[in-house]
Amino acid sequence: MNYIFYRISTYLAIFAAYIVFMHSYAPLGISWQDYHAQRIFNAVEFLKINGYFVSYGFTIWDTCSDCSLEYIAWKDKIYFSANAIILFPYIFINHFGGKESLLLLGPLFDKFLIFICGLFLAELLIKSTKNLVDVSPSLIGIASFILFIFAPWTYQMIIAIWYEVYFLTFFLIGILAFLKNKTSWGYLAFFMAGLFHYQWAFVVGVFYCLLEASKYLYIQNANIGKFFPPFFGSQIQRIKVISSLIFPTFVIIFIRLFAQQYIETGSGSSLLFRMGIFGNDIYNGGILGALQFLGGIRVTQCLQGIEIQSFSSDLNMKMALFNCLLSWIGMSIISVTSIFGCYLFIKKSNLGAQILLPLLFAMMLFIAVLQQSLSVHLMGYSFIFSALFSAGIIMLMISVHNRFNSPILGLVFAIPFLIGVSLLQIRVSMLF
Repeated sequence: MNYIFYRISTYLAIFAAYIVFMHSYAPLGISWQDYHAQRIFNAVEFLKINGYFVSYGFTIWDTCSDCSLEYIAWKDKIYFSANAIILFPYIFINHFGGKESLLLLGPLFDKFLIFICGLFLAELLIKSTKNLVDVSPSLIGIASFILFIFAPWTYQMIIAIWYEVYFLTFFLIGILAFLKNKTSWGYLAFFMAGLFHYQWAFVVGVFYCLLEASKYLYIQNANIGKFFPPFFGSQIQRIKVISSLIFPTFVIIFIRLFAQQYIETGSGSSLLFRMGIFGNDIYNGGILGALQFLGGIRVTQCLQGIEIQSFSSDLNMKMALFNCLLSWIGMSIISVTSIFGCYLFIKKSNLGAQILLPLLFAMMLFIAVLQQSLSVHLMGYSFIFSALFSAGIIMLMISVHNRFNSPILGLVFAIPFLIGVSLLQIRVSMLF
């Protein structure tokens, strides 16, 4: 217990130091971006003014300021991807404290949630590597937490959160609950993950369904139970896991279809548009566009503020572009390398496979299917990669450490590598 308290205290100190540092030096700081703050306020204030069930819990998703939020002005612009369930924390704050409290406490709540997510990930990675390396578990946890929190995909959630943070947090809580044989809490955590982000929960549920189907269609004696959450060997238990993830999807879709019967039109993009096959779209970069997140930022971020006509004569612009591209390429190389680390993790750790495989499958499917969406909305979907990145780098460090004849040398040489990766992560975060 003392070790856990020590680790949590260390995680908290690291997170606080990172927040203070980024507040002082990051160009975008650590507060909500103006567009995000206005959008969240409009969404929850619309429900507060007009009634939380006026549009069956769905609301608007607009950045207008000082605009009328009466229902009559927005009845044909309801955004069916924003509902009272996923906005509940902000609805609660705004209902009792108003806009000032929302803008103060909302970002603090987001940071708290990200901290909790990093904490559970670090603790699970400690348990996953228990028999793989002969070093203090606290060192594994601290390194995992640093890699996760410092990641540019995590920083983007600090300044404008997406609901992947809720999904990953509840998913990790569910895995830990199952590991502790707290099955009811595990089912509840998976159900909550589905309520807050039904798309990710549904795809993870599909992953488990495919495992079940493969047992009958391909290899009847396959041991698929080892890929499910811990201690779920029976088929009934596996079906309960799948149901806890997929059932919220049907709840959300049913409410949405019911609401659409009474709300004539709404805002948002079609599935074909998000897939990138809805005509010519200048924002769709195809599969490579969807993979830009590996560099932490979009490549076009390096071109902001650069005027082509003066580029050839301005040395500073050349240096800025060159170094920005070097940072993006360096981050991309390390990200790809971390995927190989995830492969080693899955191969060597049963618990690691149970954590990473569903997330890796879901992310691959989103990249393959929603190419336009990932090309445009780089920051939301890519947050899950922060966890994969952290796990992959930790596994690579463990593999290198184990190749040294001296455990001390392995640990000593891991330090500059961890520092180098962490500083690069911060550097890329400052390019937003």
